[in-house]
Amino acid sequence: MGKLHSFRDVIQELYYNEIFDELSEFIEENPSHLESKSYFVEEPDEASLEDFEVKWINITSSRDHSIYFDVIVSAEIQIAETVKRNRETDGLIQWFRISCSAILEDGLQDFGVIDVSIYMKQRENKENRLSEYLVLVISKDQLDQVAEGFLKKYYPEALEKPMKVPARKIAERMGLGIREIHITKTGSVFGQIYFSNAKTRYYDIKSGAYKSVKVKRGTMLIDPDVFFMRNIGSMNNTIIHECVHWELHKKFFELEKLYNREAKAISCRVIESAKPEKNRTPLDWMEWQANALAPRILMPEKQTRIKIEELIAKNKRLYSRENSYEIFESVVLELSEFFEVSKVAAKIRMIDLGYGEAVGVYTYVDDRYVASHAFDKKALKNNQTFTISIQDALFEYATNANLRSLLDSGKYLYVDSHFCINDPKYIYRDDYGYANLTDYARRHIDECCLIFDVKASPNKYGVNYYKEAVLYREVASDKLVEVKFSDSDNNKSIEKNAKELMLFGGMASQIANIQRTLPTTFGDTLVSHMKRLSITEEDLAQKSLVSPKTIQRMRNDFDYNSKLGTVIAVCIGLQLPPPLSLDMVAKAGHSFRPGDQKHVIFQMLLMTKFQSSIYECNEILVACEYKTLAKEA
Repeated sequence: MGKLHSFRDVIQELYYNEIFDELSEFIEENPSHLESKSYFVEEPDEASLEDFEVKWINITSSRDHSIYFDVIVSAEIQIAETVKRNRETDGLIQWFRISCSAILEDGLQDFGVIDVSIYMKQRENKENRLSEYLVLVISKDQLDQVAEGFLKKYYPEALEKPMKVPARKIAERMGLGIREIHITKTGSVFGQIYFSNAKTRYYDIKSGAYKSVKVKRGTMLIDPDVFFMRNIGSMNNTIIHECVHWELHKKFFELEKLYNREAKAISCRVIESAKPEKNRTPLDWMEWQANALAPRILMPEKQTRIKIEELIAKNKRLYSRENSYEIFESVVLELSEFFEVSKVAAKIRMIDLGYGEAVGVYTYVDDRYVASHAFDKKALKNNQTFTISIQDALFEYATNANLRSLLDSGKYLYVDSHFCINDPKYIYRDDYGYANLTDYARRHIDECCLIFDVKASPNKYGVNYYKEAVLYREVASDKLVEVKFSDSDNNKSIEKNAKELMLFGGMASQIANIQRTLPTTFGDTLVSHMKRLSITEEDLAQKSLVSPKTIQRMRNDFDYNSKLGTVIAVCIGLQLPPPLSLDMVAKAGHSFRPGDQKHVIFQMLLMTKFQSSIYECNEILVACEYKTLAKEA
């Protein structure tokens, strides 16, 4: 859109003369009322305005197209008085409050000065306050109040009892038109709202080309194939999103049109980066407001609480209280169906309203939903999570020595996007060889899984931005947030539990006994492990995807140089605990290079995925854009 112009710029540039004349008249008529002091002129009987500068503008109220505002100026004044026939003069600086009004529609019209007074600090009215770019100033704790005000104006029925809020009906009552159209070929724009008649382009799927279309003022274009933030939202959310733009941001566009006749629409893009809060532009703030208000309008606070309590009571009668995640999984599903929003939108609204139990259901990481789980609410603080994406897990393993030390101990496995204590109480293997969380672990995730702090990244959506925009970060695509290993009391308790389980389970003693019996060469060590585990060359080939011929060479040919990836695959196929895998790697003549991302992945697979199948390990490699461990033949 180019350079944005503030209301302050407009007033100083377009109405400098009008303000000068009114201010000059006030000063000339009230020389004795000036408050600034002069050493030479104690009681001025004459005063004149030399110049002034607009310091800021307070928008005091705004209704429809009318704007009432105070212009705060710093004025240079010449004063004079006659003392014993001598004429004394001096210059001074005085601040003034100039109260004005104007109509902002197809330009700024009917500008007028209502009152001029000496500026005195006073508590400004923060209700319905506009920024210097004529964007409504809304704090986080005002969002539900603003959403309720919107519904009172356009659909008060929704505040009487829990009900689906009809997005299309609201748009109709606002006088807005809706056209479903493919805005871009790539689906990078999910909606547009037009503040002026315009001619724009859309992508015609049938012809595979862009075409022109005329759009009337007050029309929103909605891409039927694009949902807000990909996995968060729905068509209803998108429509209300554009309605919020129309309701709150018309004045911004009227202001912009004074300088830029091409300012006609807000284009709402599917993006995965944003500026930190302190650097946001007016356009960023308008998107924040539309993002934050849309789900609150579709699920108003009081009525949503009533429905949630009703659904909780119903599902507690249907499910065992021990499986609380099943209760809240069902509540989220039914809530989403009732209000006709996405499951994720229903979940984040529940969490925003204080139902922390919903954190463990419908969590979306690595382009998939994580199995639902439950935990003691006291275990998890704000900006913390048990769930971590594979990319964040790899980064933390490579950069956090404390986490790496824990994982290298073999006491934890990376299972279903959690780092879980490696014990049969919490982890089992299914018929396909995949490690899974037990039902007990899913009901007590705080007992067995590590906690991570959610951190903002300058290269991603800041966590605060994301929370404000969609109410809660846990449900975000992992591309929007990153997590850091937490130095929490709960993690210390889990580590103590892991040590006790390993000690009582005899794993450490068992591994030590095996190590004392191992030969000194790689081939003989491989033979020893296969004999101990009663696994044939054919079985190992199937479990590791390494060919039987290669396994024979690794066992029998002393001079055979096994590639690192092949050694890793064999260790995974044998499901060797970390100390035994590292011994195999070293005896094969390999070492892990610090700072090498692929080597970091190999280390993590050996440390945390050794009880998983080779297929699951290869899925992680593919997700990280590396070749699989062995060819499937």
